[in-house]
Amino acid sequence: MANYALYYPTIEFQNYRWLWSASLLWDRIYRIVPEGYKTDDPENVQILTETGEIGIPIYPDSYTKNVAEEFLNKIDSGVWQAAALEFDMSEAYARLHQGKVDVELRNMIIAKGQAAAHNEWLHVPTEFAVLYMTYLAEQISRKNNLQLLSDSSAAWTGSTFFKYDGEIEDFPIDEQSQQLATLVIRDFIPKNILDIRPQDLIKFREKYRDERQRFIDAIRNAAKAISECEDETIYNDRLVDLKKEIEGSLTDYRRSMGALNIAGWTGIKSLSFPVVTKVATAIGGITLDVSTLLIISTLGIGIGIVSGFSDWKQKRRALNKNSDYSYLMHLQRNWKGCARYNNDYNYFLCREMEEFIND
Repeated sequence: MANYALYYPTIEFQNYRWLWSASLLWDRIYRIVPEGYKTDDPENVQILTETGEIGIPIYPDSYTKNVAEEFLNKIDSGVWQAAALEFDMSEAYARLHQGKVDVELRNMIIAKGQAAAHNEWLHVPTEFAVLYMTYLAEQISRKNNLQLLSDSSAAWTGSTFFKYDGEIEDFPIDEQSQQLATLVIRDFIPKNILDIRPQDLIKFREKYRDERQRFIDAIRNAAKAISECEDETIYNDRLVDLKKEIEGSLTDYRRSMGALNIAGWTGIKSLSFPVVTKVATAIGGITLDVSTLLIISTLGIGIGIVSGFSDWKQKRRALNKNSDYSYLMHLQRNWKGCARYNNDYNYFLCREMEEFIND
């Protein structure tokens, strides 16, 4: 199964270390580019995109009008209850809270290149441009069976909220409820990633396609298997086998990069998926503690609980498409002391979600 991903929410890649890291893994990386828009990519990125596998444009014209109408109707109707979707934002508030999710999203640069009708294709007020791009990416990924891939935790938070139609909330504890879990993998990116020439990166991608695919598949299979468990005993048994599968694929993946003169490893990648409360308590304890990521492997594999869902019965469904998964990739290694929160990576994701909804 090919690993196809859609990068969002910006048009140009904002971080070239991140792009090089993502290119080591995914077979094809698409991005949303309006018709007539000229991307502003540096020469190294152009060499990478010339293969036709990285930065492939998806023209949004056939999606934007209907998706924009859906997006604005959801906001106007109040179906999505989230502070980040409120229209008014004063300059004073933005200056005071420049690190908050809602401010970060609205300040994100969507594009650097040139387009004659840049604002027309958005179809939404500029205050909502990045939020709309995030929603548009989620819709396009769903309709084309693409995995969502972002380097922005704020964008990941928004797309996850949209993926579950705003049903994310705090933590209901009854056995019929559902929680949002995250599987975290560490140390899969070379520390000296930018020392790899684009030509050598292209050769690696071709030669070690099987190793790359096995690593991605192992993570995806683990998420699917855990999401399908409704008994904590079965979850614990599956976790043992899945840990071995991920460890084996990660070891092979690292070994495949031996010819690239790797100076060490870094990077954190997370993938979110729903689990039932019985399984969630096996992960986060009876109180569903979000302050600690459960480390299950010395190689750098963890699992945690991020948030809850307000309507388990109506929203429950099996994860049966690749596009049901949304990946967030960070270039850091230490999953303690993340960003503004002096705690671990799982708590960081939880606070990002809580802040998007409530603050």
